[in-house]
Amino acid sequence: MSGGLLEYSGLVTKTKAMSGRLLEEEDYLRLSEYETVDAFISFLREAEGYAPIFASHEEIAHRGQVEAVIRNSLYGDYKKLYQFARGEQRAGLELIFFRYEVNVLKTCLEYAMTGSHYELGYLKLIFDGHACYDAGMAAQAESFGELLAAVAGTDYERFLHRMSENGQMSYADYAFGLDVYYYKNAWKRKQKIRDKNVKQMMEILLGTEIDWQNIMWIYRSKRFYQMKPADIYVNLIPVTYRLKKDQLRQMIEAETVEGFTEHLAQTVYFKGKDAVASLGEELTEQKIMEKTYRLVCRKYPMSLAPVLKFLYDKEHEIDLLTSILEGIRYQLPAREIKELVLTM
Repeated sequence: MSGGLLEYSGLVTKTKAMSGRLLEEEDYLRLSEYETVDAFISFLREAEGYAPIFASHEEIAHRGQVEAVIRNSLYGDYKKLYQFARGEQRAGLELIFFRYEVNVLKTCLEYAMTGSHYELGYLKLIFDGHACYDAGMAAQAESFGELLAAVAGTDYERFLHRMSENGQMSYADYAFGLDVYYYKNAWKRKQKIRDKNVKQMMEILLGTEIDWQNIMWIYRSKRFYQMKPADIYVNLIPVTYRLKKDQLRQMIEAETVEGFTEHLAQTVYFKGKDAVASLGEELTEQKIMEKTYRLVCRKYPMSLAPVLKFLYDKEHEIDLLTSILEGIRYQLPAREIKELVLTM
């Protein structure tokens, strides 16, 4: 086990305490019954995992502010764990922060392209001195040009500038490009982690996520968009982990969804002693990643693994809360919201 019992016992214990504040399925189902955003907020103000951050946001005027507060709780929990960690324990966490850094930049970009700015608020305490760009300046950007100025001198500036040279680009184009940028560079960065077991953990988790991002992209391209292989290749993350390049090629070039599925069934994710799925079950990246995190935690119980799993679970919790909030906003029937929650 990475670092041994003494090195990780404190961090794992703290993580377990924080995991105990995560919401349960019954909480989501109860939230799904609410008919107003105010009732939704009132519930979270009383929830152990959200009460502290809502306490500092007494006045919340609109849904966007609610989503920001919920999202900020993830970054707040990350900061607590990072400050508690020491030495090489922080190496894996810094790779997780890279994802947050990209996600916040995407949010700032989305606001800037609509001529408004993002209320960074509590996030400023977390991102100042940690992000490679001025998060406060990025949040205040109200145009693409102002956002580029906020990330001046960084790889983000060079990347976004190159993308802008391709002509009229939508936010979706930039967001997708930044996601691919993250995966390519995170895969390289994990090579610099000195602790062998932490490095192996990050390779398993990140590699599996990349493989399944590509698998689901190929599936959606065939199932919903009937895209040609050449167009699918363009948007593929150029990294492979357990998938072989020939297997990717076969899935991409399959003429039908059924043909794609036949090739997918031959991959290591479905065959052999390390298989994590079967074609008889409903497959999503979320389900595969949950299984992968559980496997890593069993293999490395006293390590960074439980910390990484908690942060993953927290992020999924926020996705669920955001979906419920959207359902309430659009006044969907409680039954439909519950069905959505149970399938996520």
